Amino acid sequence: MCPLATKILRGIAFWIAAATVLPPNASAQGFSASDLSRFRSVGSVALSPDGQHIAYTVTMRNRPGRPYRQLWIVELGSQKAVRVGGESDSGGDPRWSPDGRWLEFSGHQGDKGGLFLCRPDGSEVSFLAATDGTNSPLPGTGNEVVWSPDSKQIAFVSATPGESPSPADADPVVITRYLYKPDAGEG
Repeated sequence: MCPLATKILRGIAFWIAAATVLPPNASAQGFSASDLSRFRSVGSVALSPDGQHIAYTVTMRNRPGRPYRQLWIVELGSQKAVRVGGESDSGGDPRWSPDGRWLEFSGHQGDKGGLFLCRPDGSEVSFLAATDGTNSPLPGTGNEVVWSPDSKQIAFVSATPGESPSPADADPVVITRYLYKPDAGEG
């Protein structure tokens, strides 16, 4: 294995182990219910094209409601990790630009939610666009965000708000079966 690949794998293993350690007050006698809110787990991981940075998410459970993800970037040479955004901001699904100069992610920063960009050191966070779910019958299929090969454009999937006919004015649609695995004749 080449030295760069070994360095990268060691860096990933180090940060995964560091993010999944036991809560600080977990005693040898066991856990209490309050310990569950201090567990963290590593989610999405993306290696920069130059192999110098790793972007990863840490799932947090330290506030009421659903768990949320925070985006972190570690520079492998110094092993310095920085959180992208503030303590209450969230981020996930990191994707590096092909040239490695930008990191795109989805999340919430302040009062804005959608797609964001930042530099490999976590600086220059900028809001790109709000994203809304789609009405696709198969959510989560394929890539919802992709960079152009020259790193100058991003394509993403989002619903477009607009007027839809009210149910009383619309033509009725009768669905007799859902095409689970259509054959060539059914499209």
